[in-house]
Amino acid sequence: MSDLVETPKNEAADRFTAMAAAIEHNASATFGGAVVIIPPINGGEPIELLILDLKADPAQFWSTIRTRIDIKLSELDQAQRKQASFGMR
Repeated sequence: MSDLVETPKNEAADRFTAMAAAIEHNASATFGGAVVIIPPINGGEPIELLILDLKADPAQFWSTIRTRIDIKLSELDQAQRKQASFGMR
């Protein structure tokens, strides 16, 4: 599965730098939250999210992050089940 890869350290740092630049670039907009998640090896693809929202709703921000994390956890669980079923044959 191509989703289970390592993010090189310099690429990880670049993602944080890019998020900082995006926040600065959108300084005139209402900041609704930002997150950069870089998982460890075989942890899936990074999650990057910048929300510009006039309401700046904390519940919506946390719900969005939780939904993305739940999707990643489900993908990892499916990959592990698939590997386990191949190992049992």
